[in-house]
Amino acid sequence: SLIAPLASAPMFMSFFFGLKNAPELFPELLSTGGMLWFPDLTVADPYVIMPVLSATTFLLMTEVGKEQMMASDPVRGQTMVNVFRALAVAMVPMTMSFNSAVFVYWTTNNSFSLLQAVLLKQPALKKAFGIWDPPKPIPGQEPKNIFDEVKNMMNKKEKETNALAAERIKAHNEIVEQQKKVKMALMEKKLKLK
Repeated sequence: SLIAPLASAPMFMSFFFGLKNAPELFPELLSTGGMLWFPDLTVADPYVIMPVLSATTFLLMTEVGKEQMMASDPVRGQTMVNVFRALAVAMVPMTMSFNSAVFVYWTTNNSFSLLQAVLLKQPALKKAFGIWDPPKPIPGQEPKNIFDEVKNMMNKKEKETNALAAERIKAHNEIVEQQKKVKMALMEKKLKLK
């Protein structure tokens, strides 16, 4: 369940650092680029509305997507949901000093992601796009997380590598044995001819 957030992290970080540093590069453009209560995108939202709005949309995305997080492993999934909930609440005081340009991006991005998640949960759209429900965990089977999967893949790769090396050694030894037999046969022929 962490693959998608980890895969999108580089792009998210690029936008974040770009927008965080944009006021230094484009101060004239961003100082008048806002609207409503945040006309200046180079400074923090004076009413803290944007940080709260961004945190709220993040929390709503967590709530809409919690079924997916809990589908394969309810215990770990519930833990992740609670961590994201706490992160949404902690996000407000931790980010309220960021410039408004960052929050325009975050709030817009979160809103579109939330809309997408809500729309793709609709049975008619799921059917139209062929989106299946996540499988239920098998009773008695221990759930796996991303770290277990990576560890299993690495162990499998190591076993395959070792098996391939053993096959190569066996093939080499067979060739050496064949060469010995051919040499012995040739030596015997030479001795018989003498």
